[in-house]
Amino acid sequence: MYLRSILLGAFLLITATAFSATPPDTTHQVMVKGLIRHAFTCTLNNVDAFRPETRNNLDIVCSSGETKKVLRSFTGISLKNILDSAGIIMERRKDRGKYYIAIKATDGYTVLYSWNDIYNNPTGDNVYLIYRENGQPITEDGLFVMICANDKVTGPRHVKWVSSIEVGRLP
Repeated sequence: MYLRSILLGAFLLITATAFSATPPDTTHQVMVKGLIRHAFTCTLNNVDAFRPETRNNLDIVCSSGETKKVLRSFTGISLKNILDSAGIIMERRKDRGKYYIAIKATDGYTVLYSWNDIYNNPTGDNVYLIYRENGQPITEDGLFVMICANDKVTGPRHVKWVSSIEVGRLP
């Protein structure tokens, strides 16, 4: 009985820690890595090198249809520009459908895009690593957030606390 109480207490402590409302460890940079020619890091000091864009009017809508946040404006870097700067290493162009881009947050949340999503679809022109919302630096959701502005339900691919962008390939 005593051992059971200890195990239950440890489980509750671990569970409370894993699901606490405190934000994940903050990151001041986004690592760009994987199957690329030029690995680099995006920081607030070098975002201007990637031709940032400002766009207007984006609602962050969750799967239930509820609007969680309204962005009157946002400023960020196109994911396509980031990938072009990195130079995806592709052995055979015929295999482009096997390549993916993983956007990872500090808490482990991950969103995937295929190479075709970014380069053969309107989605590629609407995925941004943003660092300003409504004219202000982002503070509540980490310094960098990834969004896809043309999704009908924008919440599932709204990645807060972005820590890395990684290019990979399926076998």
